[in-house]
Amino acid sequence: MKKISNSNIIKNIFMALIYYVTGKISFMVFSQDMIVTMSAFAPEGFALAAVLIFGRAILPGIFIGQLILGITSGMSPISIIPISIINTLEAYIALQFFNYFKFNKELLSIKDVFGLLFMIVFILQPFSALLGNATLLILNIITAKEYFTDVLFWWFGNVMGQLLFTPLLLILYYNKQKVKLLNFIYLLIFFLGLNYILQVSLQVDNVSILLMVTLPSTIYLTTTNISYASFASVILASVSLYFTHLGIGTFTKESTQIDNIIDLNFFMVSHIILVLLIGILFREKQGAIDSLKSMAHYDFLTGLPNRHLLREEIHHTVFLAHEKDQKSAICFIDLDGFKNVNDTLGHHIGDKVLKEIVKRVKVFTHSEDAFLRIGGDEFLIIFNHCTSREKLNEKLTRILESVSSTMYLDGDKVHISFSVGIASCPQDGTTVESLMNTADNAMYEAKRRGKNQFFHA
Repeated sequence: MKKISNSNIIKNIFMALIYYVTGKISFMVFSQDMIVTMSAFAPEGFALAAVLIFGRAILPGIFIGQLILGITSGMSPISIIPISIINTLEAYIALQFFNYFKFNKELLSIKDVFGLLFMIVFILQPFSALLGNATLLILNIITAKEYFTDVLFWWFGNVMGQLLFTPLLLILYYNKQKVKLLNFIYLLIFFLGLNYILQVSLQVDNVSILLMVTLPSTIYLTTTNISYASFASVILASVSLYFTHLGIGTFTKESTQIDNIIDLNFFMVSHIILVLLIGILFREKQGAIDSLKSMAHYDFLTGLPNRHLLREEIHHTVFLAHEKDQKSAICFIDLDGFKNVNDTLGHHIGDKVLKEIVKRVKVFTHSEDAFLRIGGDEFLIIFNHCTSREKLNEKLTRILESVSSTMYLDGDKVHISFSVGIASCPQDGTTVESLMNTADNAMYEAKRRGKNQFFHA
């Protein structure tokens, strides 16, 4: 319990620090009277990602981070305390919303992405902007005339902060694809340079042209790794924000500041949304392909590799024999009396028998061994690194004893056994056909001798 408590304290300290630092940077790059930003308020993105990842335990860090940020930005304690409470409540609402509608925080589907976007745009930021500015209005910090303008800026900046950073952080945290730090450095250099060439050197002043050049590269990255694509989008957006802050680049060409902001946010949103949608769709497609491959190569009932992987496994065994002088045993297994179980107790009991047998046999196999289901009641075990016949016999005896002990399934007592034929590699052959034929013949000899036993070829 103490460890958990200490862990949460550290997480909250980091959360408060990140909130404060990213808030200061946001105000520096694009701010309006140090209360709300007109472009992207980064702390909101970090806070939302943190609460979805770590849950309610991170809420104190969000509150403290906002409190310190407000005080150091010139706000009075009487105003910053309710603002900090509102922002913390916003994070709590996000957590409840995701849990209630059972959205996946790993953003595995389009439904999850749309759920996140809808929550940010239509729930969290209306709540935060309306209530936060109402507090400032009651405390006479803003006037009634300024209220709706500030609500718009608050909503706009916070939405952009969450759209920009929350998906990236969730994807980086949960994405199971391997990523390399060096690749992130390459992406940083490439997209920083690309943005500089387009916006500063070539002085491209048309947002559509800018998108036509930058979008293909980020969309291409979605086909390799969505983490890289999301990171590239954030780099493009952040660099564009900084250029605009310096008074250079594409988004300083219009006559009014609001036009610049609209173009800038359109540029950022285009990258973020397209990368998310295309990336998730591609990942769903890849997942479906992987699932189909898995179904083709693995038995649906037991989860074991099926006969489609048989040749590959035996080739590996032959390779070990040739290259490492390693001896292996190919054990062909056929259940004794399994048809009678199906006929008398039903196929649903037969399925449970097969799963129970697999469970019992797996206890005696190791990671270097292969265990396959190659037919209805036929299995194959390849014991690689078989040091001696005596040890193999001892192991097979224990397996036979385990399998033949009584099974209790749905109130029925089931007795099952199997016969095993053993071929040795390389002594009995070095091809799939020779080893399988030898093991198969040995299995029939085991059955002829009385079943529930093993026989060496």
